[in-house]
Order: sequence, then structure tokens, then C-alpha cells
Amino acid sequence: MASERITVGNLEIVSVIDGVMRGPASFFFSGIPPEMYLPALGDEATNGFIDVKFGSFLVRSSGKTILVDTGAGPRNPAMPGGKLIENLAAIGVQPADIDIVVNTHLHVDHVGWNCSERDGSFTPTFPKAEYWISRTEWDYWTDPQTAKEEGAHIADGVLPLRDLPQLKLIDREAAITPELQILSTPGHTPGHISIGVSSGGEQAIILGDVAHHPLNLVRIWLASVDELPRISRRTKRALIERLIREQTLVCGGHFTPNSFGRFIMADGQRRWQPIA
Repeated sequence: MASERITVGNLEIVSVIDGVMRGPASFFFSGIPPEMYLPALGDEATNGFIDVKFGSFLVRSSGKTILVDTGAGPRNPAMPGGKLIENLAAIGVQPADIDIVVNTHLHVDHVGWNCSERDGSFTPTFPKAEYWISRTEWDYWTDPQTAKEEGAHIADGVLPLRDLPQLKLIDREAAITPELQILSTPGHTPGHISIGVSSGGEQAIILGDVAHHPLNLVRIWLASVDELPRISRRTKRALIERLIREQTLVCGGHFTPNSFGRFIMADGQRRWQPIA
């Protein structure tokens, strides 16, 4: 499925897929023994592997077209992405239509289409867009030693933005539009952010990588790529309590197959209730 849609008040949120990876479940549930995560996954797991999407979200608000995250991109053979631009085109959106790109964080599978190669250099794929990134996140990944260790995805998808007027570094929680709010949700990375949506009395949150799978929040299980495990666990715990209490619609970019749903309490247990 290249895209899914959900309405929040006066807004529509569209999940747009860059690709799907078949990955080991152990990667997403760090330190959890198979005898715990495999029963919880049920038929979703085959030989210990699960499908995980590289998902972005398109939102139109206050006359702006906003793209949250840009997928794995076309240049990393280990991550079968590269479909974002054609899947945007399938819903009538061209790169020049995007007004704002928000990177929830700067891992490789969230910045893959930030920039594209033209005439031997990398320039913004979305030529008219501002690129909104947490300053904490930017400073962490563009540190020269970290950038060198991370390699191509920072060099190609992040650093080319450095001196451009399109780059907008966010020091704290900030409003993108009156209906969209940057939320600080650190732990997966130091400056990780999520997007709060409020419209017509309804609420939603675009998670980023607070959770790669609903079980990360249902069980408070960490992923192996959570950079700051203690902070990540704290963020997950506080967020799941709020999501259940407020019955907030959840948009999970990696959740497969259903990107949208709610967390509920049933029989005294936290559960994920997808919206197909």
C-alpha cells in the first residue's frame, strides 16, 4: 500500500511510503528474548523477521503543504526505499509543492530524500521547502567526528543544507502552523521530535521513531538503535500514558501494515487498535 489517509478535524494526514524492509524482530526489541516478543507478534513474524515501512506523512495546514520525514531514499542498497517521490506523484504532489519538510531526527531512513544529486553535488529535493530540524539533533549529527562515522547519509542528506536559507533549526517546541506543533520526544536520538496535531477538537501525533512498532509503547521495549536508552524509556512511558488518557490518534511511520490507530486499555493491558 503506497498511501493511507486519515482525517483529524479539518486536516487530512496521508501516510506515503518510501519502501518496506524485512528485518529481524530482535533489532526492534533490544534485549528482549524471542520467547517474549515472538508470542506478542503472533502471525506478524516469520522466522523471526517482520516487515517495517519507511513511512513519511503529508499534511496540509494553513495553506502549507508539510512533509514529515523523507524516507530511506534511493541510494542505500541495504534499505529498499526510493519510492517516496513517485508515491507523492501518485497522489498529485510534486517536490516543488512542498512548503516545509520536518525531519523528526537525522537517522538514515528519515533523511534519504532530503537532497538529490544534480551536476555532481547534492541540493534540496524539495526546492521551495524550509527544512525544520531540532538544533540539538543538528548539532549532534553534524559534529565532525559523528558525521564522519555516520558517513554518506549525513554528507549527502544533511550537511548540504548547512548554509542554505531553507534550513530552520528549532531550539524548543514550536508551532509549524496553528494546527501543528513540534514536540520534544528525545531518547531515540538526542534531539528527536514528534508532531502534535490539533484541529476541530481532535488530536493526533506523528510519532517519528518514538516507536518502530506498537509493542515499543505497549511493552516499553527499546529498539537497538535508541541512542539514549534511559531517556527513550522515560519518553515512551510518559507518552503512552498520555496517548491512552487522551485517546490521541497515532501516526506511526514504521508501523506495518496500518500506520494509524490508537492505544487503548483492555482487560488491564495496553493494546494497539489499528485503523485500517
